[in-house]
Amino acid sequence: MTLPSSSASRLTSAAVAARIPYANAAPYYALWADAPFAVRNLVPRELGREAEAGTVDLGLMATADFLRLRDRFELLGGIAPAGSGAPPLGVAARGPVQSVLLFSRRPAAALSDSLISVTPETSTSIRLLRLLLDVRRGLKGIRYVRGLEPAQADALLMIGDQAMRTRSRQPEGFTQVLDLGSDWLEWTGLSFVYAVWAVRSSLEESSRRELREFLEASLSAGLAALPEVARRQTEPGWSVEDMEAYLRRFHYRLGPDDLEGMRRFEELSRQHGLLEKD
Repeated sequence: MTLPSSSASRLTSAAVAARIPYANAAPYYALWADAPFAVRNLVPRELGREAEAGTVDLGLMATADFLRLRDRFELLGGIAPAGSGAPPLGVAARGPVQSVLLFSRRPAAALSDSLISVTPETSTSIRLLRLLLDVRRGLKGIRYVRGLEPAQADALLMIGDQAMRTRSRQPEGFTQVLDLGSDWLEWTGLSFVYAVWAVRSSLEESSRRELREFLEASLSAGLAALPEVARRQTEPGWSVEDMEAYLRRFHYRLGPDDLEGMRRFEELSRQHGLLEKD
């Protein structure tokens, strides 16, 4: 697939786009070798910080960071009314995703007064975990600390490709696995949106439109070649077929259920003062 001619001719490297280098986002990047803008690879938490600092104009932004920064960023393309326009783009799923996981020494309901090691990469999943443990289960005394070694912790929150690898070879003693997407669905009955494509609102409308065109073209190319995308992303312990099935779990064009899930996550996060906590 070729780029839309308008995108190829008018976009410039003056715009800086950030991509999350995780397997579940790979379908978006089919055409990025020829991206007509500067590209940076950033894990979710770093992407949010760079966007807040003004050094990123477009990114697959962790949902929690988008909600924090929505005074200066908007969903790429906007939220279209039902039956009209193009839906927002992001990474969402209804139920288990196999790459947002809590590995623990005991069941989730028994984690009161525990010490949980949190991956330094997460912005959204740490808030989701706090909702699932502190709010849904009413657990008390949990300490969430970033970057501890497994030997120091009662549980480990991992996301992305690291979670996928760890799922295939769990640390000794961590016999319990909680898939946060599955737990969220059981609690709310809704999809969960892990990340959204967000663009800086101060960019000219024509630039935002061209970025959308490029991203749509790249996603379409990636989805059309999903078996090949899966082959390139395959992790140890995963077959190509497993990886393709994993990618097919995700919604890349966000529908009403996804957006309702994001609204519910924002409501709960604000109610419990989690959006500003890191």
